[in-house]
Amino acid sequence: MPEAKGQSPDELHDLIADLEAKQQATGIDLSAAIEALRSRMAEAAGPAVSGSGALATAGGTAAGAQGAAVGRDVGGHVIVAGDGARIVIGEQPVTLTSISPESALGRYLSHVISRNRYLQLQGIRSGGQLVNIELEQIYITLKATRRQALEAEEAWLAEEGRKTGAGALHTDRTETVAIRVEEALAAHQHLVILGDPGSGKTTLMRYLALCYARDRAGETDLVRKWLGLSEGGSLPILLPLRNVGAYLNANPSSYDGTEGPAQLLGFLRAYLENERIAVSPDFFDADLEPGRSVILLDGMDEVGDSELRRRVARLIEAFARAYPRCRIVVTSRVVGYTGAARLGEGFATSTVRDFTLADVEQFLTHWHRLVAIGQMGPGADAAQVAAQQTQVLMEAIRGNPRVRELAINPLMLTVVALVHRDRVKLPERRAELYAEAVDVLLGKWDEARGVEESHILDDRPFDTGDRRLLLQSLALQMQEAGQREIAVDDLNTHVQVAFLSMTGDDALARQAAKRFVTVVKERTGLLVEAGQGVYRFSHLTFQEYLAAIEVAERDDFVTYTVGRTADDFWREVILLEAGYLSTRNRAKTTRLIEAMAHAPSEPEPFHNLVLAAECLRDVGANRVEGDVASALTKRLKQALDTPIPAEPSGWMSFLGRIAGTKARRRALLNRRVAAATALSRIETGRFGSHSPYWTEPHGEPDWVTVEAGEFWMGSDEGAPGTYADEHPVHWLWLDTFRIARVPVTNAQYALYVQETGAEPPQHWGDGYIPKGQENHPVVHVSWHDALQYCAWLSEVTGQSMRLPSEAEWEKTARGACDKRQYPWGEEFDLLKCNSRELGLIETTPVGIFLNGASPYGCLDMAGNVWEWTRSLWGADWQHPSFVYPYDATDGREDLQAPDEVLRVLRGGAFDGFPPHVRCAFRVGGSARVADNVIGFRVVLSALP
Repeated sequence: MPEAKGQSPDELHDLIADLEAKQQATGIDLSAAIEALRSRMAEAAGPAVSGSGALATAGGTAAGAQGAAVGRDVGGHVIVAGDGARIVIGEQPVTLTSISPESALGRYLSHVISRNRYLQLQGIRSGGQLVNIELEQIYITLKATRRQALEAEEAWLAEEGRKTGAGALHTDRTETVAIRVEEALAAHQHLVILGDPGSGKTTLMRYLALCYARDRAGETDLVRKWLGLSEGGSLPILLPLRNVGAYLNANPSSYDGTEGPAQLLGFLRAYLENERIAVSPDFFDADLEPGRSVILLDGMDEVGDSELRRRVARLIEAFARAYPRCRIVVTSRVVGYTGAARLGEGFATSTVRDFTLADVEQFLTHWHRLVAIGQMGPGADAAQVAAQQTQVLMEAIRGNPRVRELAINPLMLTVVALVHRDRVKLPERRAELYAEAVDVLLGKWDEARGVEESHILDDRPFDTGDRRLLLQSLALQMQEAGQREIAVDDLNTHVQVAFLSMTGDDALARQAAKRFVTVVKERTGLLVEAGQGVYRFSHLTFQEYLAAIEVAERDDFVTYTVGRTADDFWREVILLEAGYLSTRNRAKTTRLIEAMAHAPSEPEPFHNLVLAAECLRDVGANRVEGDVASALTKRLKQALDTPIPAEPSGWMSFLGRIAGTKARRRALLNRRVAAATALSRIETGRFGSHSPYWTEPHGEPDWVTVEAGEFWMGSDEGAPGTYADEHPVHWLWLDTFRIARVPVTNAQYALYVQETGAEPPQHWGDGYIPKGQENHPVVHVSWHDALQYCAWLSEVTGQSMRLPSEAEWEKTARGACDKRQYPWGEEFDLLKCNSRELGLIETTPVGIFLNGASPYGCLDMAGNVWEWTRSLWGADWQHPSFVYPYDATDGREDLQAPDEVLRVLRGGAFDGFPPHVRCAFRVGGSARVADNVIGFRVVLSALP
């Protein structure tokens, strides 16, 4: 009869000590959980439990409603709680019911299932072994964004349709919406999923592979149950792309476009051979041809360099053409999916969203519960301890914005949960959190508690710090080689060389190296087997963090780092290096950031400056010497104050010859957006962002004065590209007014939401501004929302704020001297506004199109977002009731009109064509509409 797996009295004693420390630090009553653990400790010191009680062995009776069954298979122990939660100590073999395990298909499916069925609880042990949980037990459905067409019934969308009939180009308006990843899969046969490091992309791919493999192996309807897709019986092909570059270099093709499928299938077979799964050359054909295969290509960004990524992208496109009915999913970090590496050929793109606080709590509830079951056995005691730990950690996350910013990333949340078990107070920076996590995984806390660890060297200790140093050098070696995996012979050689320098004896070095690799793999989970004879770090970010420490401790760390800023593969290493240095030495941190900011050579405009700003954002202004933040801010502003050149030179000119003028200009605009975002992230302010276009404490705008006088309003009849509702052009007198230089930003609107408790825009997760969009114009605000904002700002400033009339708006955009079509002149220029022609199809930070300013100096009056005015259009979207000449006394400025009467919107948006961003273009919209292309700016009624 197998032994019941619980915790020893010493381990329970440590858990009690942890809870007592947390109770004292937080003031939360954990006494019930502590007493439950004390009772369990007493039981653990007595006879082992058996039979049909709260804990039953596999040889006893079945578990009761609150009990558990514990059994041992050849792979290890299994704990099954009454509600079906399964905790695995070690692993279990795969059992196939409807397919012969000896067949080629059976061997393949067994391999896919065994490789992907478990999620290891790193840092959590039971009886000295790492604890596994079944992936399905803790998987949280990822949420993503996608672009979808807006419904045509909205009044002002229909107005766009009317104007199409009048001769304007049709606008296929879209908006970014939040969806479950499963919905994105249902909508797109070919899908690219982008996400930040640790956002859950690889876990998603493993989950998909496991689901399809189990369905094919006989668990009928599993794909429909888990994913909501009617694709039962499809064969999953999960292929990590990290080593595809080496394969392509070793197996060159003719580059004529015909080698795509053959090359990828060849790489797949080579990958499986390395996993000791031999399949015939035609094994996959029977499922590929009819479209019964699901191709899961993980980690486009991990392909060596930009040229290799371009080649792989073309291979994937060729594969999609060869097997058009097969589902293909590709994942990548956002940073590695640029330029020619992007996939065309009908591939849609979704971006993984951060966890909401609800997701965080759900994950932590599962995580703490499964950890408690794995260490204590199931039952009321484990449930109580888990609930208390979740409560304490959620309060820490909600109460600290910096910790929350870390915790909404799935990998970082796991690290937060792991570290929180051993610390009362959580670190607030990524590098510090990784430092604590690595120490926990390497056994620091076991050492502190006197837990005996396997000896590595017989004649001396080899502690946590020693282990970390050895892993640091290994991580840097792999990083320098552009590797995610290392052959076991190379791993052993690296480790043996290190031990030889310590012992001076070859035999002792080999022995110590073998012990070290075993301990790191089996006891820490930092190194995992990626195949037969191949190892890798359990997550790329751990490799990057350990490499970052090794670089930071070099004498030439500045030169070494600056020489690698152009390589995307080193970006996270550099950010983590700066973070690590900031915990050790302010002077070194300052030297690194300043050196990057002033590096004379960079791969694209603002690249090093933006990277330096991102490092400063990570470490915080208090962790550097002097006034680095001000210096970086000044340089970023200077970069943004430089107008966009019509024909960029240097690398941009070269890019233009390759990719075309529009792609070249779009790339340059992307760099300006990155610079503007970096600027907003390092400037101070209540929301971690500030702007030259508004001031604290209430977000009062930077005003532009429009002097009293006449201007031309509307368009000449018969003028090309104009519409009847703009006719006739006429002189109109307006009194002096002041208008905001830019539309209201998210950061400004957040001040209002915080002060009043108003409902935040729908796309703000948990009421927080989307990361990096503090200085983007606020969207998803109705006309009523804008009016209420103006009322609040008037109250707190003591000045009369309101929405502009459409006449005030047009005079600001056009000026007083001519009938210009656009704020900058007569001809459309895609480099002077954010419109569909530019191709970004999303908002940009306010104020980056300086050469698109109006004659009064107002910005973003063409494109970016539509802007609400106070003026009425009429009830019929096809025919405005309020026509020209403009007359402010005819009722069109009535703020009390019912919502059935539409309000005028001006300015166009990021998805508008050139005719829509003209000064005179006008459209009507329902005051209740709030979507992702509508914002507003405010007017000060009279000079103070």
